[in-house]
Amino acid sequence: MKDYYATLGISKGATPEEIKKAYRKKALECHPDRNPGDPKAEAQFKQVSEAYEVLSDESRRRVYDQYGEEGLRGTGMGGGGFPGGGGFSSMEEALRTFMGAFGGAGRGDGSESIFESFFGGGFGGGEEDAGPRKGTSKKTTIKITFAEAARGTEKEISIHNFTTCNGCNGSGAKSKLGVKTCFACQGKGQILQSRGFFSMASLCSRCNGSGQVIIDPCKECSGTGRVKEKQQLKIRIPAGVDTGMRLKMSGHGDAGEAGGPPGDLFVYIDVESHESFQREGDDVLLDLPVTFSEAALGCKKEVPTPLGQTCRISIPEGIQTGKTLRVTGKGFPNVHGQGQGDLLIRVTIETPIKLSEKQKTLFRSLEELESPANYPTKKTFFDKLKALFL
Repeated sequence: MKDYYATLGISKGATPEEIKKAYRKKALECHPDRNPGDPKAEAQFKQVSEAYEVLSDESRRRVYDQYGEEGLRGTGMGGGGFPGGGGFSSMEEALRTFMGAFGGAGRGDGSESIFESFFGGGFGGGEEDAGPRKGTSKKTTIKITFAEAARGTEKEISIHNFTTCNGCNGSGAKSKLGVKTCFACQGKGQILQSRGFFSMASLCSRCNGSGQVIIDPCKECSGTGRVKEKQQLKIRIPAGVDTGMRLKMSGHGDAGEAGGPPGDLFVYIDVESHESFQREGDDVLLDLPVTFSEAALGCKKEVPTPLGQTCRISIPEGIQTGKTLRVTGKGFPNVHGQGQGDLLIRVTIETPIKLSEKQKTLFRSLEELESPANYPTKKTFFDKLKALFL
């Protein structure tokens, strides 16, 4: 089992600032550009980046602390699930986490951070921008009820994505004759510039590194190869999900560019609270009020379960407030199909109010018949209190 805290060398109570500081230090030590040709350093870089990706996100960290690595796995959840289910699939994902931790990714202002310059970039402005590019991944949040989380459900959502243009099949040109070799770079995608003793290759701004230019653009997409469309998507949510969990819908993000693969859709789950049940992992807590007489004499009760059924339990005579009874296998189903939690029934004795004169008379008669043996906790309390003054 992976220990993300140990990977970063921090305690479980580490603050977000301590987590980021520890990650920055370790990531710089094992960065591939500082350890060229070292597969161990590359593997370590992916591991510390994966650990930071989970622990730096409050909801993911909460799930990891409660369920461990299993809670982050994508089994039955549409594929990859959390980072940590199978680790980062590529160095690019780890590098994106690295740039995000140093404030160098996702700024959108076209500027290059000091770390992109130092380590050679990899997120725009270079050879990696040429050729096919993966589409942008999207994220959305789905709110479900407590009962839907217990049973599993299917939701339909609307998303607006860039999809491959049918008119040009993504090429951006009206026809094959509408694409020509870029005259600026002669189809190489790069412009070679000499500066004294040095020669520098930069991305061709004319064709954006593709080596080709469109002279007769497709009218449907205006030469972009993609069009914006509203799509309806059905999402199957497995039984046992909890707030903060994420489902990965592979290929449901924006269409790729220049023949690249589509991005993914990440669906975050938000489970509404229940007025009676409280979830504790796969176990479910239910507060059950009983009368004074029921607690004293014992009784049988029909209680609800999270799956909408009922079960019959026995309340033993003399039960005290706060006592918890366990009903095995009547809690929440495990999201990975590993059994089912328990139903924990916490008993609360309700003191009667608005008594009639006849009821008061009966209680006074009962009081006269009571003995210290009927209230062992009370007797022990006063015995201890007396001992303090001896």
